[in-house]
Amino acid sequence: MQLALDQRNLDESASPGFCAGRKLSEVDQALLWTLLHEDPECPSRALLDKVARRQIPMAVSLRHLNRWRAQRQLNRRKGRPRRAPCHRPVASGSAVVRVTPRLSFVGVHLFAQWLDQHDQFGPVVAQLQQAIEAYKQAHPGDDFALLHHREQTLRRRLQALFLAPVLGITRLPAFDTHEHPLSTRLGQGYHSATRSQFLGQLERVGAAEALMPALLPAHAGQIISVDGHMIAYWSRVPMHKGKITMLGRIMAGSQAVIAHDDTGQALCVAYYPPDMPLSQVIVAYCHKVGTATGSALCVIDRAVNAVALARAFDAQGLGLLCMLDDNEHHGLESFEATQVDTREDGTRVYSGPWKVPRADDPRHFVIAEPAEGKPLVYWGTSQVVAALEPTAWPRVYRARTEVQENSFKRMIDHGALDTNYGRKTIVGPDRHQQRARDKREQALAAAHKRVDKQAEALKAKQAQGAASESKGHGKRLAQRQHALAGLDKALQGAQHQQAKLAEQAQALGPPGQRADRDFRKQTIMTVRTLLLENALRAFLAVLLGALHTQVSLERVLSLLFERSGARMETTSQVVYWVNTAGLSAANRRVLGEIVEGLCAMDLREHGQPIRVCLKDMSS
Repeated sequence: MQLALDQRNLDESASPGFCAGRKLSEVDQALLWTLLHEDPECPSRALLDKVARRQIPMAVSLRHLNRWRAQRQLNRRKGRPRRAPCHRPVASGSAVVRVTPRLSFVGVHLFAQWLDQHDQFGPVVAQLQQAIEAYKQAHPGDDFALLHHREQTLRRRLQALFLAPVLGITRLPAFDTHEHPLSTRLGQGYHSATRSQFLGQLERVGAAEALMPALLPAHAGQIISVDGHMIAYWSRVPMHKGKITMLGRIMAGSQAVIAHDDTGQALCVAYYPPDMPLSQVIVAYCHKVGTATGSALCVIDRAVNAVALARAFDAQGLGLLCMLDDNEHHGLESFEATQVDTREDGTRVYSGPWKVPRADDPRHFVIAEPAEGKPLVYWGTSQVVAALEPTAWPRVYRARTEVQENSFKRMIDHGALDTNYGRKTIVGPDRHQQRARDKREQALAAAHKRVDKQAEALKAKQAQGAASESKGHGKRLAQRQHALAGLDKALQGAQHQQAKLAEQAQALGPPGQRADRDFRKQTIMTVRTLLLENALRAFLAVLLGALHTQVSLERVLSLLFERSGARMETTSQVVYWVNTAGLSAANRRVLGEIVEGLCAMDLREHGQPIRVCLKDMSS
């Protein structure tokens, strides 16, 4: 790819022509031009000092610099420079050039320009302004900074939160320690205190629910995939605990239940305590998502066996597709199955109900039996049967892996999905203790019944023994006395178990308290992460439309977003250079194709076309 800036696309009468020379590159020349435009009477030696103060290496002699100034008609008059300020003359046939010789995260700047060009922040700002106005009317006596923010200020601060993950900023304190180009992108930098205050004020106005509609597309897909993601949380305060799958530990945390449609668009997120099973909230959650999107089919990554869950989905008019637990069946012999398809890999697909009919079981089953390995059993409700062919059930279920599981991995890597925001907790009754107490009380009630039953049996056997003794029975009396001894021993065992359970229930003590996280800030930042994921996917789709090869989002982030470069703005166009230092030949070739695709996307900045070039800036 041509590295030097092609000047044939520029207006020669309005912009200077910079061509890379042996000693001065086009970026170096643009920087010198900018400095001389600001101070035309600056001596060459002082000019080199200004360049050195910017920590930009420029190995050029004074004589060569003077020749370059004379060639560009930028040489000053002879004699000592005047101390009095003077008007800045502009060389004939040239225009003002603004240059940023060192720019980090060039790809993030181009991505942000694409977002602005398509007004991606417009609906988000509009939703937030509605929430602010509603808060003002509900709380007329409150007064804090967010209530007085202009639209431009809201947009800038939302952009800072939105772009932070792709700039390598996962936690708010990193705004103070991490090198980031927000000042060049937004016109001003932000510190962690400003970000924390802004996030706290968003929490006060209920921004989580207000921003949720911004996730919804104009037309959502037909199938909704739902899954939970556990996030660990460390605290010295007693909190409710659950199994954090990624760490394999029972600990405090939060459970994010996220919905995607079949195109991969994130639709909704809700947070629940980690000790709450997904089956307890899935019906209400799917009903909420279905009402918002109009989609009635849900796929969840769970081996769910509850017939009550299928009934609940049928009652709500929703479809549910999931797996059947391996412990609930014995392969094809458990079903009245009929073969409906044979795949190319030899997998046979069957469909049918239980072999032994079960009352009030509305589930329908599809069994995929591979050539090698155990069969996989899927079950769905009547809405799934009406919408999907049985041969499509395994494919739809497997598609959820790419839609959700891989999306979770990407959001962990570049979306700060696993980062905890907010330290507030809500103290309430100890649910762990309550569950243990309920379990003990149920066991104690069963033990009472066993003791009463054993006592009645013993009393009846004692009456039989007394009757045998009065009648002078011999063998019968011995048999009844032996049985009486066994019943007496069983009664003692039941009484011992009853006393043990009563002691365990007493050991639980009075009702205790445990804390749950306040999920308001966490929800706001997760909505931010989902908006970022949706925007990155849309950006990648447009970029791939201009490419001849397939490139993953991870590769675009590593090759384009995370690289440094330079920027130059003229009166006719804006040029971005992407630094190729350290890239292998293969990666440089891929980056060249990405850059060509960016040029074909017709990106614009302040109405001017954006041109992207490659340049080795190692020196």
